[in-house]
Amino acid sequence: MLAYESVDQLLGESDVKRFLHVVILNAIRDKATQLEVRFGEEGGLLYYRVDGRDWELSAPPDEVYPLIKEAVREASVLVSPERPELTVIAGIPGARYEPLEAGWLTYQIGGRWIDLAVRIDPREPYGFIRFDIDDATEFADDAAEALADYAARLGEDE
Repeated sequence: MLAYESVDQLLGESDVKRFLHVVILNAIRDKATQLEVRFGEEGGLLYYRVDGRDWELSAPPDEVYPLIKEAVREASVLVSPERPELTVIAGIPGARYEPLEAGWLTYQIGGRWIDLAVRIDPREPYGFIRFDIDDATEFADDAAEALADYAARLGEDE
């Protein structure tokens, strides 16, 4: 579970958890239906889907990028299915099938909870994390207020 309680609490979080909070709050504020972090050799890409269109966002910071999957695993309730016995007949030699880890992440904002469906492709250094967001509309104002408070505090600190 991730909970936004106040700007002070958010500023006290680790860099990776603060990154997750800000990304999720932005997605909820913008009424996104899906949020995805894609991993590759050169770093990560961040996308979310609003009104059926994918938008590429700023890439995760280099110091946060390698920690994202583990932070999502810690905050979520996941089912990690067993890998079935099978032979991969196409693709990279020695490749193996890795089933997705699936579950949900409960996000608390404004004293209310929203459950985000989570899917993690565990392949390293590749893979992705996908969050499916239902009914972000009813939480959009709370997320916008939280982000405005956060931005104001960051402006004061500079």
